[in-house]
Amino acid sequence: MVRNIIFDLGRVLINWAPKKYMEKVFDKDTVTFFMNNIFNTNDWNLMDKGLIDEEELWKKKLSTFPQYKEEIEHMKNKVIDLLTPIEENVNILYELKKKYKLYVLSNFSKNSFKMVKEKYKFFELFNGIVISSYVNSIKPEEKIYKILIKTYNIIPEESLYIDDKIENISTGKRLGFKTIHLKSPELLKNKLKKYI
Repeated sequence: MVRNIIFDLGRVLINWAPKKYMEKVFDKDTVTFFMNNIFNTNDWNLMDKGLIDEEELWKKKLSTFPQYKEEIEHMKNKVIDLLTPIEENVNILYELKKKYKLYVLSNFSKNSFKMVKEKYKFFELFNGIVISSYVNSIKPEEKIYKILIKTYNIIPEESLYIDDKIENISTGKRLGFKTIHLKSPELLKNKLKKYI
């Protein structure tokens, strides 16, 4: 029996598609540069882990790649605008809240999370939230899942965990959670039918 539902944020409840946005405003080479040198990097993971902050990350990228100064500053200022609710999935939370305890387990940098949490009311629906940068551990490391389990006395076998990344789902399964690998946000409602 499912008593708890645990949500990832990016691409589950919150839009996060910088590549899609950049393809509209930059040429192909610039998009590739950003994906390889900023978004899909160890530095980005360190920021999500809370070991460096946003300011440090962007400062480092500006000094390493001065030829992309304008584009980097543009994306630095754009990040928070790209983090918007996936409305159809957020709406499902209100129904789920009537029957289940709801939690967040997400990789997210500190300032960005603080800003989205203050901006969007749906965060009030959660019984508990564990964010990577606040606990210095990122998914798929087991440590962050165990922090969630211990902090909120969660029994994995009574919990459904939803994430868009298969490596994060694998850790969840290993720890005993029921899981939904959400390959596309619009599949959430349908995928939930199996469990609720």
